[in-house]
Amino acid sequence: MTFGTGNHARGARLDEGRSRGLAPADAALEARAQRLLALIKSRDAHFRRAVMADSTMSAMLSLFLAEIRSVPLNATTLGLVTLLDGEDVRRTVDTLIHAGLACVTGENPARRTVGLSPLGSARMRSFITDHPDL
Repeated sequence: MTFGTGNHARGARLDEGRSRGLAPADAALEARAQRLLALIKSRDAHFRRAVMADSTMSAMLSLFLAEIRSVPLNATTLGLVTLLDGEDVRRTVDTLIHAGLACVTGENPARRTVGLSPLGSARMRSFITDHPDL
């Protein structure tokens, strides 16, 4: 995500991903996922909680972007990226693990990384590909 001259974030453009050496298919997926995440964050600015806030989708998109960029995320970093507090992050990660969409690696609790499972990654690729207008 990049920041413009105003106080709002704009999604990454396709050519930004290519300039970082990503494969064209991954750069396109990254750009779409980034735009979708920006739309969710924009919606969350108006509807912080309850029905309209979709913290799980925001977490899935953040994990997907981290996977494409090969950036490891731990639960704390995921909380910062998705604007969730510690208990909400734990609950969201537990829900994703229970659904088979995410997994946690590492022995040390402070250094455990969270990422998408193969099923979660495949579903996110399919979901983003199904939205050609992004």
